[in-house]
Amino acid sequence: MLHQCSLLIVLGLAVHTGWVISVSVSTPEKTVVGKAGSSVNLPCLYSTTVGNQFVVEWKFLPSNSKTGKWQQIYYYSDGTTYKPGSQADRLTAVHSSPTSGAASIKLADLIGSDNGTYACEVNNPPDFSGSGSGIIQLSVLVPPTSPTCQSNGNTIKGQDATLTCSSTGNPPPIYTWTMVDNKNALLPGMMENQIMGSLLLTNLSEPMSGTYRCTASNEMGQATCQVTISVSSVSEAGAVAGAVIGVLLALIIIAAVLLYFLCYRGKKNNDTKSDHPGNEIREDAVSPMMSDEQRPSRESHASQGSRDTSKNRARIV
Repeated sequence: MLHQCSLLIVLGLAVHTGWVISVSVSTPEKTVVGKAGSSVNLPCLYSTTVGNQFVVEWKFLPSNSKTGKWQQIYYYSDGTTYKPGSQADRLTAVHSSPTSGAASIKLADLIGSDNGTYACEVNNPPDFSGSGSGIIQLSVLVPPTSPTCQSNGNTIKGQDATLTCSSTGNPPPIYTWTMVDNKNALLPGMMENQIMGSLLLTNLSEPMSGTYRCTASNEMGQATCQVTISVSSVSEAGAVAGAVIGVLLALIIIAAVLLYFLCYRGKKNNDTKSDHPGNEIREDAVSPMMSDEQRPSRESHASQGSRDTSKNRARIV
């Protein structure tokens, strides 16, 4: 209770005498631009009387963030510095100790993912008023990546087709198309979109056959890719399609014939095995060298077997 009363008395005296306890943060540069691979300083100045609870914090919001969640990248408190973000190895304080009115940081070896918004915050209780944060936009200039060229649509005479080209960079690349064999200008019936990177080819004709080159460029550099198309007539396209279908049908027929012979041979082998079940010896089998007179008849074998059976039964009795 006594502490609260003392605090109210101090605030009353401050207001009455015109003295206001506050912290003021300013960022001299609202936008900082740097090239990929270079280093930049993100300035942050403040005015306050540093106390025991003085804290400096830097936060980062990537330009491609989908969640809108700030990332803590720098934190200073009570003489200790923390760098919890992914940029820790490339981030340093411009001054060894951010307690002299400057809390600027330096970011080295810039990469494309460093693009975004940076916030410098100074907290110094019992400062109760003023602006305790400043915002800086960082833009990292990146040359275009190697683009990808593709052809979409049927390249048949009289039809339409679209060539596409895509790349990334900062600033976003501008795309231009040229024919490798005709570098001066595009032919009639070709419509170029330099922002989207597409080239529309309308009412295709044989002179449109050839190799097309796309160039993606920005102030940091340029990169190219190529795609080749061949315009064919309807009859040629039909002949090609017919040839492909014919080859496929021939392969199917050959496979069916082979399968039939394999199955037939397997069935025949099984039938042969069932007709000749191994080396079984029949009781009535005779030598092939015996004449017809020497071969006993089936009836004699049967009667002999009956007599043998009767004898065995008599002995048992």
